[in-house]
Amino acid sequence: MKGLSAEDLNFNPPRFAVDRLRAFAGEYFGVSGTLEALDGERDQNHCLVTAEGKCFVLKVSAIGEDPAAVDFQVGALLHLAQFAPALPVPRVIASLRGNPVEWLEGEDGARHMVRLLSWLPGIPFSRGAALTPLAFRNIAAFQAQLARGLRGYFHPHARHFVAWDIQRALILDPGLQTHVQPDALALCADFLRHAEHEMLPRLKTLRAQVVHADGHTGNVLRENAAAEEVVGVIDFGDMVHAPVVQDIAVVIASFTRLADMSIANAVTQIEAYNAVLPLEDEEIELLHDAVLLRMVTALFMYDFRLGATHEPPGWLAEERPDIIVALRKFLALDRAEVTAAYRAACGRVTLRPIASSAELRARREKVMGPSYSLFYREPVHLVRGEGVWLFDAQGRRYLDCYNNVASVGHCHPHVVAALARQAATLNTHTRYLHEAVVEYAERLTATMPTELSVCLLVCTGTEANDLAIRIARTVSGHNGVIVSDDAYHGNSNVVAATSTCMYPRAEQPSWIATIPAPDGFRGQYRYGTPQLGIRYADCIDTAIESLQARGQGAAAFLCDTIFDSNGTILPPEGFLARTAARIRAAGGLLIADEVQSGFYRTGERMWCFDYSGVVPDIVTLGKPIGAGHPLAAVITTPAIAAAFAAKFSYFNTFGGNPVSAVVGMAVLDVLARENTQQNVIAAGQSLHLGLERLRKKYPLIGDLRGKGLFWGLDLVKDSVTREPAVEQADRLVDLLRDEGCLIGRTGAHENVVKIRPPLVFSPANAEQLLDTLDRCIGRL
Repeated sequence: MKGLSAEDLNFNPPRFAVDRLRAFAGEYFGVSGTLEALDGERDQNHCLVTAEGKCFVLKVSAIGEDPAAVDFQVGALLHLAQFAPALPVPRVIASLRGNPVEWLEGEDGARHMVRLLSWLPGIPFSRGAALTPLAFRNIAAFQAQLARGLRGYFHPHARHFVAWDIQRALILDPGLQTHVQPDALALCADFLRHAEHEMLPRLKTLRAQVVHADGHTGNVLRENAAAEEVVGVIDFGDMVHAPVVQDIAVVIASFTRLADMSIANAVTQIEAYNAVLPLEDEEIELLHDAVLLRMVTALFMYDFRLGATHEPPGWLAEERPDIIVALRKFLALDRAEVTAAYRAACGRVTLRPIASSAELRARREKVMGPSYSLFYREPVHLVRGEGVWLFDAQGRRYLDCYNNVASVGHCHPHVVAALARQAATLNTHTRYLHEAVVEYAERLTATMPTELSVCLLVCTGTEANDLAIRIARTVSGHNGVIVSDDAYHGNSNVVAATSTCMYPRAEQPSWIATIPAPDGFRGQYRYGTPQLGIRYADCIDTAIESLQARGQGAAAFLCDTIFDSNGTILPPEGFLARTAARIRAAGGLLIADEVQSGFYRTGERMWCFDYSGVVPDIVTLGKPIGAGHPLAAVITTPAIAAAFAAKFSYFNTFGGNPVSAVVGMAVLDVLARENTQQNVIAAGQSLHLGLERLRKKYPLIGDLRGKGLFWGLDLVKDSVTREPAVEQADRLVDLLRDEGCLIGRTGAHENVVKIRPPLVFSPANAEQLLDTLDRCIGRL
């Protein structure tokens, strides 16, 4: 994107003699009369009054004006004349030759574009009586009507460079920066850092269109000095294709300086603008920053032109003190409180905590007990979620880089609508027939290898693993279960024992045996070891023998197919095939725990076990299949399901209810319709490349492993000893939280930083996380 340079500020308008312009207007446009000079930043403007008293505006463009830019402006006015004829904007007057623009040659041979526009009566709101709340409302409503009128307009030059465009505010020519006065730099420094790293990347994601983007005090007209109604708007020279929020931000930033600079006036304007052109939640969240950035842009433009041009307009020096005062006032406001006020003005529910986070934490510990843990040294008090974003009780937005349970994003509208619709219709259990329950089981099993065609629906991953172990014990006749060291599979009485990362080792029951996770960085066998996966897989022989010696036998190997709690480890080649063969030879079953690794989490395959070429005997799925709704499943073969049913029936009151089934199908809909797999692959590639760059840059990152949207960074104090950097991992997670990115920790030492966002996490989200990671690691 082109930045601002000194050449862009030399807007000194032409200086043609009045007699020359009068003659040109008569010859080319067929009108003659007296000419009265008008203000103009780039153009030489005159009011042309005929003998009959009819008024026009004659505009002569500067030498450097791009003809495409003028054509863009002319096209907009023609568009408004056709599609919003009631709006009082200038009309284009064609020349005698039918052209909207004619060319005038100066004495130096340079050619200038000349336009004739209709005259709009009235005076700018910058003159006359102080603005009332009604005037604020009318101005904002009019600007929204103008934006709505431009909504269908586009032009090849719409994305052209405009010096006042806040999207380019931080892209400055080095020579230009020297003109910014010290008081401006000191005042804006902190906000500019915020804008660069947080605000501007988000601004690019908002809806955009051609907007006037110049609704300031000198361009919006009223009938007389006391009038409150808008009678027109002039000057389309700063019109640009930009985020819609930029349009109202210009109005707020400009008109607050005419009153007491109260936030109440801004709220009035937002309420009026939103009534005509409703703002989206993301736009409201960024509006305060957009207003501030417009004020900063204005301040810098004043300083640039005062320092970089020979003849700066006198009004620049006059308005600069007002900008400084307004900026100080608005920078001092609490962003969360301002955003809450803006949300209320737009009719949004503003969620506010009924107690402080500290009070809520104390109440929680008292009534819920000490067993529940909290993330971060300063816990996050969340009240709302949307897509990859989570919002706290103060209105701050966090990029969710951790919560896989909200697989298709927080509160996906298709999923929420499906849930609400079925909840309002029927919710019962599987002892009654229901089409949705059967259809969901069919659709879910259709994503599996053909052998896995029977689905038992439950509520949680814990229930799924509990049932899977029960089935394995029933079918095999054995009792023992093999898991990896430091595994996690759930929290029921049986499954908690398999969660060796949390279960006291001294109290481990005799029916549990463990094997080391296939960790090529920290484990017994390191990267580069021949047949690494086979070496680790062979460890299962000792576990099987141990269970047999205890009289337990081996009923199952329960395997998290991405070894998340071990530090996010993809099974090396040969590992899963070898362990499957060994456990089956011992009469047991392979249970693939896909609670965290499934549903395209790793990108190229829907299920992580699929990379190994092995078909498990049982697959367990958890709440991500319901995007956080209590839905989970056990998928197995018809033969295994029949063997279990021969001895036991299975019933789960809530598992497989119609509401859950409809939610599950809605999630499958989203996965297919929104090209989730392609997004995971693209975002995963961005993460992989960026994380690899960080690994090479920072010795703190000892190992990087993962795939798609599931990554682990093993932090080390020393690259040779590989001593776990536990304190640094803990600090990094908190720093990222403070910077608006939520991640977690995992691994036996909790030194592995875990990145596991919702599947709608985009490449742009990945870049934001990578930039934030870079800054935060650099501060450790």
